[in-house]
Amino acid sequence: MSGHDHASHHGHVHVPRGTWDKLGIFASVACLVHCLALPLLIPLLPALALVPHTGVHALLLLPIIGLSLLALLPGYRRHRSRFVGAAALAGITLCTIAVGAEALFHIESLDVPFTVVGGMLLVGAHIANLRRMRTQTCLSGCAA
Repeated sequence: MSGHDHASHHGHVHVPRGTWDKLGIFASVACLVHCLALPLLIPLLPALALVPHTGVHALLLLPIIGLSLLALLPGYRRHRSRFVGAAALAGITLCTIAVGAEALFHIESLDVPFTVVGGMLLVGAHIANLRRMRTQTCLSGCAA
């Protein structure tokens, strides 16, 4: 095996199993922390108030959706877990509604509850996906 064989296979970069789920969990938790902590920090750090809250949410939403698709779609195709699919869809939908309601209609009351519930659903979907992928890998290849 040459030095290039372990890094790519047929021109594709190999990403270790679970990496996208772990990054998705990190991004969802980062969004939750931002959503819950920023209102407490703004009075203490006036410089943070210069960054529009809606803009930060929109910027966080894009990688959350991307990481969710990269992690959860291949997993779902393999294990067909309805919980993973429903939790991911509901989580992405709630986070998108929170960002859209604030950005388009200036409805800020949906921001925290929808983002928190949506983020928790996404974290749950990623954790369930990781577990189901491990279980499937063990069922098809682990020694008894």
